[in-house]
Amino acid sequence: MVISCQRASHNFNDIIYLSKFNLYIDMERIEEQIKTQFRRAFYDTIATAVAQQPPDAEYLTRLFKEIRDRLAQFTRPNSRSFQRIHDDLDVDFFRQRLVHNAFDGHSMQSLVLVTFQWIRALQAPTRDAETEAAKLRVLQSGTTMAEVVPAYIREAHGCLDTLESDMRDFFENREHPVVQEAIRQAARSI
Repeated sequence: MVISCQRASHNFNDIIYLSKFNLYIDMERIEEQIKTQFRRAFYDTIATAVAQQPPDAEYLTRLFKEIRDRLAQFTRPNSRSFQRIHDDLDVDFFRQRLVHNAFDGHSMQSLVLVTFQWIRALQAPTRDAETEAAKLRVLQSGTTMAEVVPAYIREAHGCLDTLESDMRDFFENREHPVVQEAIRQAARSI
């Protein structure tokens, strides 16, 4: 049995029409559904890793290290900021606290505040309100670590994704006269 398949643009979506069965498939909608399900599964896995006794220290440490490394990538490796990020977000200390069940709500709140303080320091000032809102969403996300930690991971990565996008846009447009003027003004203020 041969089934013909055609692609057609309809309502700005990519739609596949299978003529044998008169079946339309909206590929963008399916792709978005799959992404949503993967995200939900990822954050459910994080919640499970936090909720189990003892927490999955290795997995949570890898997630924490990823955030620390993403922050540090925006600084020069031999700079004071790079070293301060590594000191403030000490991966070994974080892991030890998890392993010895010494990571509590106060520790999580401190971690959230320090992480978002660094994001704010590294990003464009126009993003400050968005970052503050993300921090508040984490702090208000729940009362258990299984609720707060996935929110922390989601919001921190969301802000870091925006920061990376802004940096990419800046470098791609660095020859634009407006960007050149901003660079000159920044150089004068140093």
